[in-house]
Amino acid sequence: MKRGIDLNRILRLCIAGLWTLAVLGCENSDSSTTVLEDVENQSEGQSGNQSENNSDSKAGIDPANASEDIKELEIVLRDFEAGYPDFDNFQSAAYQSQTAARGSTFDTWNFPGYGDNEEWLARRVIPDGYAIYGCGSQTTPEYGTPLLENSTQVWYGEFANCDGEPTKAMRGFVHDLCFDATEGWETADSVRQCNKRCKSYLWAEKVYFTSGMVKPALSFPKGEDGKPNLHEPNIVKARDACDNKYFEQWFADNELNKRSEGTLPLDSLDKTSMGISYDWNNGGFYPLDSVSDKSEFVSVNPDFQNQFGPQSLTIYCPPYNYEYASTQEDNMGMNTASLCASWLLNGGPRVGDAAVSAAMSTNYVGLRHLRNSGFTMMGYAPFKYKKDAGKVFEFTSQGDLWVFIDGVLALDLGGTHLPAGGKVDLKSLASEGHGCHAGDPLEASCEGRVDDKGAWKDGSWHHLHVFYADRSTDGSTLYLKF
Repeated sequence: MKRGIDLNRILRLCIAGLWTLAVLGCENSDSSTTVLEDVENQSEGQSGNQSENNSDSKAGIDPANASEDIKELEIVLRDFEAGYPDFDNFQSAAYQSQTAARGSTFDTWNFPGYGDNEEWLARRVIPDGYAIYGCGSQTTPEYGTPLLENSTQVWYGEFANCDGEPTKAMRGFVHDLCFDATEGWETADSVRQCNKRCKSYLWAEKVYFTSGMVKPALSFPKGEDGKPNLHEPNIVKARDACDNKYFEQWFADNELNKRSEGTLPLDSLDKTSMGISYDWNNGGFYPLDSVSDKSEFVSVNPDFQNQFGPQSLTIYCPPYNYEYASTQEDNMGMNTASLCASWLLNGGPRVGDAAVSAAMSTNYVGLRHLRNSGFTMMGYAPFKYKKDAGKVFEFTSQGDLWVFIDGVLALDLGGTHLPAGGKVDLKSLASEGHGCHAGDPLEASCEGRVDDKGAWKDGSWHHLHVFYADRSTDGSTLYLKF
């Protein structure tokens, strides 16, 4: 059945700079089919990628004409429509809503996709639902892994009076912005203080992530020449955890996502390193969007036009009577209470047009937070190992992040979580012959790349794959350093 004219959808696409799609694309689809139903109709066993743009001729092990150092990533973005059941689950808040912390149930979770959705409710049952789909967090640490720095629990939070500016707030790791010794922070907030870049404490939580969600090796389809196609890797789910029921769809082409391909340019971070640095303080990582110098949404990114357009707001706006909603401020000190209220009034995080409607009904604060979140990204780059360079790759993400070197897992920061970081020491990987052990996916190419002790040779080529999932609307942190 052909869908009728949807004025909200046209408005969203017009704002996204997609007027042609808005007018002509009142899609040939069954209006009775919801996003959640579409997901259920997909085979859970679906895997692999079918890209007509990545021909088999690109497959190979030793890259031709590639930079010896990583200066950009070849990326594949897959955009998901609001309402996708593995995204925007607010499970820590849902857990607290059922416990003495708030002393209530789901009575006020009366927004589409939550209190009215059987699957979401089943995942949120304590303990059975959380035992399967729980994420590691300060609220539910038993389902995750604590992030440690020098054997000490890492905290992340928001702080004020930063860099000598009384009105400036920042978010980041406590040991970077606020205080070095957090051993005594287990007691009340009143004992917490800041004496580094920021002088005032607002809030902080322990950082956890959810490890073991993916298998430790990728698989690669073969090209016509028989070589593995490194541009189309398959990442494989290892277990149910942290709302990953439909994981097989996240990084594979299917009817539920829209695929775009391109490159992610890297900036010079210091004299020897390239990378990117996006976080709450500078607006976050939203590669599908084009924004102004004032961080206001302008249009979809013309390099990645195959997408759903802006469907979310970069504020914490859980779909219930959140007790702190009236006092929340963004990174520029503006109160976001009215924006959150308007978003919920128009349907909330799982209704695609609600964010645009809320942004247009408020002042410029709405456009500053209007973004397209709810996407996954696969990034690929070859690099040459230089024994004496002492390279250590560094990563921080607010969403699921998995790093593979030569098809074998090197860093696991799975789950939806506060920003969490990790490092990959190339010298350590080289000494253990990472990726060149029996059964590794690229083992057949190791001849000539390792010495007689099985260690990487100086000057040998290797392959980086980064998998990232942005599954929540409250900001998007991504830091990559190569």
